[in-house]
Amino acid sequence: MTQVSIPYHENRFFILGLIHRDKEGHQLLLEWMKRIKPDVVTLEFSNYGMTFRKERGAELKMRIDKVLEALSDDNVPYKKEAPSALFSYVDMPHEYEVATKYCNERNIPLYLIDMDVFSYLKLQKVDELLSVENIKKVICEKEGYGNHNEKALAKMFFEKGIKVVPYTDEMYVRDKYMSSRIAILMKYHKDKRFLHVCGWQHLQDPHNLYSSFNPIKVFSYDKTICL
Repeated sequence: MTQVSIPYHENRFFILGLIHRDKEGHQLLLEWMKRIKPDVVTLEFSNYGMTFRKERGAELKMRIDKVLEALSDDNVPYKKEAPSALFSYVDMPHEYEVATKYCNERNIPLYLIDMDVFSYLKLQKVDELLSVENIKKVICEKEGYGNHNEKALAKMFFEKGIKVVPYTDEMYVRDKYMSSRIAILMKYHKDKRFLHVCGWQHLQDPHNLYSSFNPIKVFSYDKTICL
């Protein structure tokens, strides 16, 4: 694994791409933040998404727990890894928790810069998704989508340049919005080292929305710096 020394005096813009809901993501993100030593952190997460999880996360997790308890009492078999996909939908993302703790301890700003509208559209049907009937269906019938698949796709992209996952119109709109927010923040925080934390697919940036910042792109999982 590549270990890169980053002189602190060099003011740069870093994009750290990670795999959402990865069990190793917590520690990998913390290690990278300690190495990069940012002065300002931006995160691919919306204020709406944060508020929703704070207000309803415990309630929704309790709903899932009750279904799991009932299935266990009735000796109904289910895939043990399946509930994690449902919990991840309402849990606070590990990147938010890690970044918040890191920034609070060092008294540096953290900005949630993703678009509220997409979070709203995704979460407005959460009660339908997490109905008792649908929870049972997801847990007992559907094949789960694991991080092993996500890691394989990321590895194909970074090691072989094979783009299996398309860069969507939604990603373009969100990246355009987030890059414009970062440009404004850079004017406010002059000569500061910025770290933008996002999903690994955003490192593609086919429209060069972040290119004006001369980014150093980092994929957290294999610790490779893509210059």
